[in-house]
Amino acid sequence: MSGEEDEIDGDIEAPLPEEEEVDEPLLDYSEIDEELDRIRARREGVKRPFFSGPEGKTLAFGLVTAILFSAVIVLSSTGVVMADSIAVDQALSGTTLDPGQECEDRTGVAWLNIWVGEDHDMRIRLYNMGPENIVIHARLINPIDPNAARDLSPQEDPLVVNGTLNQTEIRLDTHHVNDSEYTLVVKVYNTTGLNLTNDNQTALIGEKAVIENQRQVRVKDIETGGFMSLIGLSEGSVTKGIELLDEEARACWTVQALGQWSIALMGAEWAGGRETAMLAGGSAGVPPWWMAFVSLFMSVVFLFIQYPLMYRLYHRDDDDLLSDEQTTRLIERTLQSTCDELHIRYNSELTEIEVKALIISIHVCYENTDRSFEKRDSVRARLLKDVLSEFAVFGEMRSTELDVRTMQDRRGVHQSIREGLQTLQETVEDYTTFFTDLNNYARIDDSIREVVRGWFATNPLRHIKDNVTSDDFAVYLRVNYKPGNQILSFFRNSFSYEDVQRELRSTIREKLGAMLGDRRIIVSAVSDVDTRADRVAAGRAEKLSVKEGDETVATEAFVAKQEGITGTLLQNEFVADILSSVEFIAHQNRRRIDRYGFFGLIVFVWIPFMASGVLVGAMLGLVARMRFQTVLSACLIGGTAASVTWAYTAKGIIEVMERYHAEALLPVIIGLVVVMAMLHVRSNKQHRQRELLKTRIASAKSAQLQMQSED
Repeated sequence: MSGEEDEIDGDIEAPLPEEEEVDEPLLDYSEIDEELDRIRARREGVKRPFFSGPEGKTLAFGLVTAILFSAVIVLSSTGVVMADSIAVDQALSGTTLDPGQECEDRTGVAWLNIWVGEDHDMRIRLYNMGPENIVIHARLINPIDPNAARDLSPQEDPLVVNGTLNQTEIRLDTHHVNDSEYTLVVKVYNTTGLNLTNDNQTALIGEKAVIENQRQVRVKDIETGGFMSLIGLSEGSVTKGIELLDEEARACWTVQALGQWSIALMGAEWAGGRETAMLAGGSAGVPPWWMAFVSLFMSVVFLFIQYPLMYRLYHRDDDDLLSDEQTTRLIERTLQSTCDELHIRYNSELTEIEVKALIISIHVCYENTDRSFEKRDSVRARLLKDVLSEFAVFGEMRSTELDVRTMQDRRGVHQSIREGLQTLQETVEDYTTFFTDLNNYARIDDSIREVVRGWFATNPLRHIKDNVTSDDFAVYLRVNYKPGNQILSFFRNSFSYEDVQRELRSTIREKLGAMLGDRRIIVSAVSDVDTRADRVAAGRAEKLSVKEGDETVATEAFVAKQEGITGTLLQNEFVADILSSVEFIAHQNRRRIDRYGFFGLIVFVWIPFMASGVLVGAMLGLVARMRFQTVLSACLIGGTAASVTWAYTAKGIIEVMERYHAEALLPVIIGLVVVMAMLHVRSNKQHRQRELLKTRIASAKSAQLQMQSED
């Protein structure tokens, strides 16, 4: 016999000889076990088609809607269809969907827009007219004293702000104008063919202008600092500024311009929520019906696709819903069965199982026997894998943490073999038999190593090291390996550790069957790049860590793997991280929904506060075990109300800000909303981790207090 004295890691695929097995305690096949078996048989029965049931039909509708919505956005934003057409905006402006004046068709013609800049100065923007060969004449006429008219001169030469669309911007100086109300008259003259001098420019004024526009304005002292100075967070100052007193009909939006803004609106809503998108769109003058359309369809796409998938992942029928007692019993019998297979003694009295709303905590205590093969980390991985496999069958999707501890430091089969050989050396009188057996063991070990190296040479895996131990009953092989292609990480896990164990066991039996006789072949294969989540076949792994005083309380939790499309879409790291936060928020707000039901869910989705919305509302309905159609209807009504409310109030909010001269703060406010949303998500994640680790935190505090009392 030969081999290293390190501990063995891996999963056992073949049972050891029955004559060497430990006594198996009989399971208490109680009424709970019968209920669990009935639920298992029902859930392992005939699987429904993916698009069956109300959730399947809703998902199909959501996919079709997403395709149509994406097509509208792509075709409009790229200008493939009706790029310069204003027919849609023109038809809807002035109607119930877009109250106010009808928009004006200004496509392909020269026109100007008069507006007030962030510094409260007058600005003019010319459309479809470059800065060459033009003269702009602006005059303020006092209606009380028309003879006291004042000409305004540009503060700088005309600046082309968008060469593609040929937009030219000019700023006018109003600092020398007395405070009063005026009529602003702006005229634009074409100077093509003229050698422009002061004389002929003066002569040009009074001739027919190419463009002419009038607005009612007020010049006055304006206190700057806006909203921040009003609440005392900054000092205000007074400057000469100008205000527009009348409204001008807006220019009609082209289809391509609406499509391009829809992408910006979707990005803003994804990053900072519906409020951010609406404020950004309202400040740019995007028609409210278009903002409502984009926001509503985003809600529909998320709700009609994400919610059915979430329903498939989390929902269980009332008959399949496990009580805390049933869940505990399921865990106990799984632990007992796995410990028996690993030939370790499961200590049920010292094992602790805690079933909570968000997490299931399992602390297993076991004892090695003289036939044990695995070390503690491998035992933990195997127990986790079997528990999560059972959870997958029963639809249990809560996070699960599992720790193990042993009753003593006994190392199992390898220690037993070494101690047996030492005893044999001390007691045997005829060393011929002893050395013959020792030579046979060494020959078996060397032959197995040769077969192992040959197998790795013909497969896309790199052999790292191995350890072989044998006795009269079995041979024990431990192998460490890496994927052969380290550059193309996609192919790293083409062979799982279970595949490697199975293939090695089959190859050794095929090549060395005559030498091994009736010995069992037990293989433990460990990939050096596999994570614990890979070894336990978890759908999702999450590292939990909370700072408590000077110490960090940490553990790793796993969720059972959901097979099929649902598991693939929802259990990747990005989506799963979002869903875990959504699930936590739903649990935090469940009392409200339990109290107010359907209408409470509508209000929750409608009212704009952090972490509300259709996804959180859908998860809230799942947690509260409301009917699928009820949750869908409530979230659809609430989401529609929220989109429409924000779309048609964004302009009013901006007008209020302008009234208090806080419009310059709008980008800051939008940025703050985005930052607050990110901080809120981070805060929810921290609160969730603290909630999941509540028991461990309490234990850590208790241990710390005990140490302090002893000191």
